[in-house]
Amino acid sequence: VHPPSTMYGTTPMEQTRSDAAAKSTSGKLAYVPYNDWAAVQCQTSVNWSPGSWFWNHFSGGLSHQIEHHLFPSICHTNYCYIQDVVEKTCAEYGVPYQAEPNLFVAYKKMMAHLKFLGNEKVKSS
Repeated sequence: VHPPSTMYGTTPMEQTRSDAAAKSTSGKLAYVPYNDWAAVQCQTSVNWSPGSWFWNHFSGGLSHQIEHHLFPSICHTNYCYIQDVVEKTCAEYGVPYQAEPNLFVAYKKMMAHLKFLGNEKVKSS
């Protein structure tokens, strides 16, 4: 068992940004400063079944994490209506909009990410 990577200055947010860069078409992530609150919300959240009224209602809004983090005071029933505007705005400003086609893909990727973070090799001094 290794200590968490945060002890060595690496945070899950940095890994999430790296994953987003790997998924981008160019392989690079547009420079977005860590102090850009809205961009960080988009980069460190993942939607599943975005735009789906059914899954948004059934999950109580959990399927639209990006919209929830950007607009926490909006009732979750409206997330599916603002999702396309948020996604287009992210594309316009070069901010990754991370979404998975369904809950099962998102869950599988989350478990793989947690396994990666838990099995990270510790650099010896």
